[in-house]
Amino acid sequence: MSTDEPLHILMLEDVATDAELVERELDREGFDFEARRVTTEDAFREALETLDPDIILVDYSLPQFDGMAALGVAQAECPHVPVVFVSGAIGEERAIETLKQGATDYVLKDKLSRLGPAVRRALQEAAERRARREAEAALRQAHDELEQKVAARTAELREANTALKEEVDERKRAERALRKSRERLTRIIDSAIDAIISIDADLQVHLFNEAAEGIFQRSAEAVEGTPLAPFLTDPFEAVVHRHIDAHQEAQGSDGAPEADGRYLAAPEGLEARRGDGTTFPVEATLCPIQLPAEDRYLIILRDVDDRKQAEEEVAQLESERSYLQEELESEYNFDTIVGTSAPMQEVFDAIDQVADTETTVLVTGETGTGKELVARALHARSARSDQVFVTVNCAALSTDLIESELFGHEKGAFTGATTRREGRFELADEGTILLDEIGELPLETQAKLLRVLQQQTFERVGGSETIEVDTRILAATNRDLAAAVEADAFRSDLYYRLNIFPIELPPLRDRGDDLPLLAEHFRETYASRTGTDIEGFSAGAMAILKDYDWPGNVRELANIIERAVILTRGRHIRAEHLSVTGSATDGGNVQGPSSLATLEEAQRRHIERALEQTDGVVGGDEGAAQLLDVKRTTLLSRMKRLGIAPSEYRA
Repeated sequence: MSTDEPLHILMLEDVATDAELVERELDREGFDFEARRVTTEDAFREALETLDPDIILVDYSLPQFDGMAALGVAQAECPHVPVVFVSGAIGEERAIETLKQGATDYVLKDKLSRLGPAVRRALQEAAERRARREAEAALRQAHDELEQKVAARTAELREANTALKEEVDERKRAERALRKSRERLTRIIDSAIDAIISIDADLQVHLFNEAAEGIFQRSAEAVEGTPLAPFLTDPFEAVVHRHIDAHQEAQGSDGAPEADGRYLAAPEGLEARRGDGTTFPVEATLCPIQLPAEDRYLIILRDVDDRKQAEEEVAQLESERSYLQEELESEYNFDTIVGTSAPMQEVFDAIDQVADTETTVLVTGETGTGKELVARALHARSARSDQVFVTVNCAALSTDLIESELFGHEKGAFTGATTRREGRFELADEGTILLDEIGELPLETQAKLLRVLQQQTFERVGGSETIEVDTRILAATNRDLAAAVEADAFRSDLYYRLNIFPIELPPLRDRGDDLPLLAEHFRETYASRTGTDIEGFSAGAMAILKDYDWPGNVRELANIIERAVILTRGRHIRAEHLSVTGSATDGGNVQGPSSLATLEEAQRRHIERALEQTDGVVGGDEGAAQLLDVKRTTLLSRMKRLGIAPSEYRA
C-alpha cells in the first residue's frame, strides 16, 4: 500500500454502534483510513475482491457468518492480508484458537485502547513478511546465479581439458585446429593453453601462435627456422629431445606413429624461458603431427601458476556458494519475532527508524533474547536486502583465527594456509555483516576493526594489498560494553563508533503479554516438525509458563516447548510435560513479579490438578468433584468462571 493512500479496512461487524466505536478509536489513533462494514458472507467475499483491503477486522460471533469462517475465507482468498479479531469476551481459549488458525491478534471490545497498537503491529508484520519473501527470492536468485557462474567456470575448465586431450589424442583434429579452425584453437588457448610451438626433429621453430609470441616475446629474428633452444631451459630442451627420440623409435615400418605414441606428457618441474631471460613453471605436452613435407611436433605449454589461480578462483566461488546455501537453509528469519508488548513495540519502532540507513547498529540484550533475529530484520528491510547477510560469531573463534576469518589470508601467511582465502568482510561486500558477541574480540583485532568501520579498507593476513569494501556493519553483544571500556577490556573509540544507534532487547520476564503468543508459536513450530497433533496448552501449563522467571529468555522457552512437544501424548501440553525448574508447582521459588499466586490462580491450579488425576472426569465416584469434596454443579460453575474446559484433560 502506498503511504499516500488511506488505509483500506474491511470490517465484519453486525452491530453498527460497535463499528462506529471502532472507527472512532482508529480516528483517535491518527489512522487515515477508509472502512467498509459488511455483515454477510456474500458481502464479505465481494469486498475482498473489490476493496483490496490492507487489514481485516472481524467479530467472533455473528448470527449467520462468524469470525472463524471469515478467517478461513480471508486466508484462502487473501493469505497475505492480516486479520485481527475485535470481539466481546470470548475467553482465553477461543482467543488463542484464533491465533492458532492464523489471525494476527485479537482485541476485546471493552479494551479498544489496544486496537491502535494491534493494527499497527499487524500491518508491520504483514510488511515484514512481504519484505522477507522478497529478500528470500532475491537471495535464491543470487544463489542460482552464483551456482550458474560456478557451473559455467567448471564447465569451461573441463571443456578446455577435454579439448586439450582431443588435440593430442587425435592427429587429424590437431591438423584441422592448426590449419582450418584457428578461432577454435584461440578459444582453447585463452582458457587453458599459454603457447603452442611447432618444431621439427632438429628443434627448429616453424610456427608460433599468438599466445606464444606474447609469452616468449618473439623478436624480429625469431622467424622460420629459429632454434627452439633460446626459449626453453636446458632441462626442458633435453626432455624435448628425449621425447622426440622416443616417438621416432615407436614409429612403425611405414613411418606412421603407433597408436600409443601419439602424445607424450613432459614430467613436472619444467620451466620455460621468456625473451628477457626470466623463467616460469610450465606443464607441457608433446604431440606429433604429419605435414606433407616433413614431420613436425607440437609443444603445448600451460602456465602452472595461471592454472592454480583459476583453481583457487573456482574454490572461492564454491565457498561463496556454500555460504549462500547455508544462509538459505538457516532456520532464522525475522518473521519469527513474535510480540505485541510495549517493550517489543519500541524495538519494532527502532528497527523501522534505522533499517533503511547505512548507520552502524549495536544490538544488546541478555542471552537468548533474539539479537540475531533483529539484525536479520535490519538487513532484510534495508536497501541491501538483495545482497548477502554474513554472520561472524566472534566468541566461537580462537584468537589466532579471528583475523583470518574476518579479513582473509594470503597463501603461505601461516602454517596450513595453502591457498589464498577471502575473509567474511570480502564476502559481505555490498551486503551486511553481523559481528555477534563483539565484546569477545581481542584488543589487537579491535584496532583493525575500527579502521574497517572508519575507512572500509583492510589487508589480508600476510598480504600488503589494501582491499576496499562497501559493507554495512551490525554488532551484537550480551556484555556491558560500557563497563568493559571502564575495565580497559574494550576500546573506547570502537565502542563509541559501534554505539551510534543502540537497540536493547528486553528480557522475556519483562514481556509478560508476549509469553502466550511465543509459547503458541513454538508449540505450533515443533509440533509441525515432529508431525504430532497437539492443539495447545492446558490452563495449568500456561500458568506455570507465566510464573517462571525465564533466565534463558526466548531461547530457553523454545527449548522447553520443544521438549514438551516430544513428551506430550495427548492433545494438550500439561504441567508435567514442562521441565521448568523453580516454578510454583514444584515447590520452588519463582523470581518473577507473580511469585505469590492470587486466590483465583490457586483455585484454578487446584481444580486442574484434580482434572489431570481424573482424566477430565467431573462427576461420579471417580470424578474431580468427589476428589475435591464439592458438589458437581458447584465445581462446574467454578470451572466455567475460570475458563477451564474438562475436555483438555481427557486422554
